[in-house]
Amino acid sequence: MEHASSKSIDSRTAEIIGADLLCHADSQTRSAAFSLIVHSSPSKQPLAEKTLASLHYTLPFYHAEVDPKLRQDNLAMIKKLITRLSATLKTFTNISTSSVTKASPASKVAPTSIDESREHEQHEAFFAWYFAFLVQELGPTASYQRHVVALKVLEFLFSNLLTLQTPWGDRNFYGHKRSDSPLTFDIDAELVTSLLDLIIDPFDDVRELAATILSNILQTTSIKQELPVHTHMSNGHPLFLAGPWMKKMTVRFCTANPMWTDALYRIKAKMQSTGRADHADGFGRLYDLFHGPNVNFNERSMYESKPEATIAEILSDLEHAISLAGTDIHLAVRHATLHGYLITMRYLLVRTSCCTDTYALDPQALETWRYIADRILDLSSQVWEAVKVILTADAPEGCELERQDEFDVSTKDLLSYCWRALKESSTLAHSMISNSKPTPISQAFQWDQYHKLGELTFQQLAELRHRGAFSAVSRTFAECCLRCAQSGESETQVLPKDWYQKALLCMQQRGSALTRRSAGLPAIFTGILTAYPQGSFFDEALRDLQSIADSMPVPDGGGDSVHLPQVHAFNCLKDIFTETKFAGSVEQHVSDSLEIAVRALESNHWAIRNCGLMLLKALITRLNDGTNTASCRISNAHRRLSSLVYDKYQNLPDLLLRLLQYQDTVNLQIPQPETKLAETLVLQAQRVFPALEIIEQSGVPTRHQSEILQAVWRHLEGPVWPIREKAAKALGYLPVGDNIEREMKQCLQRPWTTHNALHGRHLYMKYLHARMEPGAEEAVQGVFAQIFEHFPTMISGNRCAITRSSYTNLLAQMLEAETGRDRVSGQTLVHVESHCYLTPEKLRMESQSARLWQEFFSYLHQPCAPGPSSAWEEAAKLRCKILVDRRDGEPKMESFLPVNANRTIFKNRDNDSVPKDPQHSNHILCQTGNYMASQVEAADQAMSSITEDLRSWTRALALALDEEADVSARQAAVESMARFFEMVKGSPILLKPSPETLRLYLVLYDSLLDDDEDVRESGAATVSKILVSASSPDTSTRSAIPYMVPAARHQLLRLLRDHCHGSAGLWTESWRRIIGCHIVGGFTDTIRPTQLSSPRTLLKHLKHEDDALFVEEKQNLYIDQAQEAMLWQEVLLNMDPTVSNAGVLQHTRSWALEGLDALIEAAEGKKDGPLGWTSKPDIYVLGVRILLAAEAVLHFGQYDGFNLDDQALRERLRDTIRATARMDHQ
Repeated sequence: MEHASSKSIDSRTAEIIGADLLCHADSQTRSAAFSLIVHSSPSKQPLAEKTLASLHYTLPFYHAEVDPKLRQDNLAMIKKLITRLSATLKTFTNISTSSVTKASPASKVAPTSIDESREHEQHEAFFAWYFAFLVQELGPTASYQRHVVALKVLEFLFSNLLTLQTPWGDRNFYGHKRSDSPLTFDIDAELVTSLLDLIIDPFDDVRELAATILSNILQTTSIKQELPVHTHMSNGHPLFLAGPWMKKMTVRFCTANPMWTDALYRIKAKMQSTGRADHADGFGRLYDLFHGPNVNFNERSMYESKPEATIAEILSDLEHAISLAGTDIHLAVRHATLHGYLITMRYLLVRTSCCTDTYALDPQALETWRYIADRILDLSSQVWEAVKVILTADAPEGCELERQDEFDVSTKDLLSYCWRALKESSTLAHSMISNSKPTPISQAFQWDQYHKLGELTFQQLAELRHRGAFSAVSRTFAECCLRCAQSGESETQVLPKDWYQKALLCMQQRGSALTRRSAGLPAIFTGILTAYPQGSFFDEALRDLQSIADSMPVPDGGGDSVHLPQVHAFNCLKDIFTETKFAGSVEQHVSDSLEIAVRALESNHWAIRNCGLMLLKALITRLNDGTNTASCRISNAHRRLSSLVYDKYQNLPDLLLRLLQYQDTVNLQIPQPETKLAETLVLQAQRVFPALEIIEQSGVPTRHQSEILQAVWRHLEGPVWPIREKAAKALGYLPVGDNIEREMKQCLQRPWTTHNALHGRHLYMKYLHARMEPGAEEAVQGVFAQIFEHFPTMISGNRCAITRSSYTNLLAQMLEAETGRDRVSGQTLVHVESHCYLTPEKLRMESQSARLWQEFFSYLHQPCAPGPSSAWEEAAKLRCKILVDRRDGEPKMESFLPVNANRTIFKNRDNDSVPKDPQHSNHILCQTGNYMASQVEAADQAMSSITEDLRSWTRALALALDEEADVSARQAAVESMARFFEMVKGSPILLKPSPETLRLYLVLYDSLLDDDEDVRESGAATVSKILVSASSPDTSTRSAIPYMVPAARHQLLRLLRDHCHGSAGLWTESWRRIIGCHIVGGFTDTIRPTQLSSPRTLLKHLKHEDDALFVEEKQNLYIDQAQEAMLWQEVLLNMDPTVSNAGVLQHTRSWALEGLDALIEAAEGKKDGPLGWTSKPDIYVLGVRILLAAEAVLHFGQYDGFNLDDQALRERLRDTIRATARMDHQ
């Protein structure tokens, strides 16, 4: 017993340790902590109260994880947590039952401990909260990540744990036996409504998950009719939180069928109005669920016993839509959404596979299904006839037809309509034949049906010019060829070979049509070969294509045009070699294809050279089985293995030499016309780049080694910059071990005759340095010293700005490596932390003379001479200046900014004086963090002396963090704040935010809502340091506890709430963020009526249905405006009422009253329910803001000094509840 007790104590301690780390910024730490909680003790042991509280706090953060892999890991742990909760609750139930049974008749109390009862209640309450939270996460403003996680957890609950009563006993629709779990609950209409709203979500996996859960819900016998629950504040006033609005502010007194009927009607109207893909797919899913199995609760659906009747019904609607499209395509775009009906038909056909076991296919039934298959194929042909005039144009995007303006149909709308119709008709045909097990529709296919489908898809691939269209059709054609080859009928088996002969003829006939990379011809050949992935037919087909590709072009008899079937053959070969399913079969054809591709690069026809180059790239990928070995950190063993490719393909060394030496025949020093010179340079790049790519991957072959190396060195010193760069990269991967250091030291010792040669040496050393081992400090420092000795020659005695910049960039790269930081490009300037500045002392460069370093610093701060290449040199110098910004630990702002620029950057509120170069202005913004920190430290308690500077800097930060700003500017703003707070560590300004710095904290909070993950994480790291300092004033006891982004956001709000509860500025800013009038960069202590948009006008505008085919995506998809409003209301309600502003309160009261009136007017006579007007995200957010504002006004209006008559407001709230409750029953 003692051993068991000790083990239990240890597991509980481990569990609590894990709970403390659930909010850690490091993902691996979080995952380990979560795993520790779930697995630290037996599955039946209850969780500690602290653990449940930590999970209650952190699980919402885990639902919002943006990284797909981490999100999947979190989901797996959540499922295990639910399983453990189920086992724990089941144990509690068994103990309680056995205790009652064993109790004596005279005993009044069961022999269960009070602690066990309390733990039982805590676990039940936790699961009840979590299920309610899952339903809440389905709200319209939740992000994609939150939707997906909540839906997957709900799917897990419904599929594995819930005991739901169904007409089929203890098994679900899929035949899985339901587990005996204590996690049972009723399904209310709120959940069903939210799922129906999500069935038209823009993301396909969200729609699929919602449909799956709805299918499970349809197995229940009823849907709970939820009653309204009224809660009250401590002072007796009704509490109208945003929570009721999140639940649509209404009670769902409705049965299943009316709800579904309304939803189906509304989604069909949306589909016909907009034609959007998500609406069409949602209609198909909902129609399938509505007419599929399990709709009727007391008996099986008629669909399950007679599915062809339902299919015939939708076929009639589809035929009508196709008829309209064939008559007038413009009218059909607005009134006949073809792809919606095609999607619906596909879902219904897929559903038949679930009914195969119960459906007897007698001859009459088989004939019925064959008739349905013929009708579908005929409809597919009619769809093709209706849309091919658009999709077969050489430039479909620019195709314009008559009467286009008459129906307000743009070319984009027309093209999208035709493409989606063809795509879905082809996908529908694919679904008929692609099931792995026999289905009624697949069993109905014979030679006639396969021949009809194959001929149709072949024609489409041969004539289509829209890449997305023939990509969709190619999948169906390939499946048709495969099914034909697998057929038991000999007549059907030979169909793919007949189509192959037809494809060869088509290639010859279309030799002059060289658009869209041969359009669908490569898909035809790969589709046919899919049926014969190996064997004599496959080899014969490749030899035919190689023969055509290697043949000589012949002039077209029609005039100057050239007949080039070679182009089609090259494109077909490229697709075959890149297809993974043919990997084993194409191996023996690689050598011959390499020869053909290299010969194509010498052709006089650009089209053949271009296609030959693409084939050569595909073959290079095949050389190493698709593995990219061109990496500076690849192992030498791997490189030796990749060099075996030269033994495998004996002709490869000769081809390399041929490609590289061919360039020597071109004398670029002879004066040539500009166009001729440009063409010559392009020809060089086309031939040299593939050869250098092979050398990067596989090294230099032993045969012709010296000749190949000599040719590469000539290209390294040649006149074409991209070729020099590529040659430097290839040569940089050749030395190994100590040879890298030796090569770098000797590189600049060798004589050079041109600036091109010197530039090539610099590029070569850049790649060599990248391959040096990070731990070889002495070697790195020695190389740096050797290179730095050439500073006078490379800079002072050099008149070429390009080579000066390349040398400076090389020094910057080596300095960055010396700090142990990740190497960054010249464009990434905002991630350099303040403590990483270097000095000669830090680099231990005692051997360098002070004069050289003085010349180096002087050069960095000299203005560049004007010229076309000055920008390159300025960027390189700026890269170095970041690394030497601080000497002896002191910031040297004067080294980087012009005189008084540190103040000028703030003074002009329109930001006119900030340098226009984004890179330079971002660098200045970073440095101002250091400057402002030094100003704050110097001011000490006299903060008023720098108030204006702080305000201007904060405004500059806020403007840089605007969602419309470039991400580099937002990163610079976060870096500037990180430097500031790092330098003022321990200052009272950090421990208790002052009115002067409150604005800075608000800007830092906004960085945690940025759309860019890196910006959010940088902001969270800064917040974590602030929170550590604020919680532990003694700097000796501080320890870094980094928070994940959502936790940092909540903790920062808590800090503001606790330390600034008496701030009038925070009180006003909280109001702004609640009602949605937050001004970027504008901080005032009041709210003017002109800043408040009329809620009635807003609601009227938002209720307008947008029928645009393409919806403009919001800039920031991370932020949840409704959730933000709730968080800021919590901050507002915890503030000191004495800082309230009567004017602001009066304005917000008027705004809330008008908003409530607008909601009442909108609800009167308007039915809501699934897909109703309140499901629109913007309307939902507006409703949340109005209700939150009304509650806050009631909260502050009760205090002395305001004398607000809130009876009218309270009455409007009651009217809103009544109106929204009625609109579901009309």
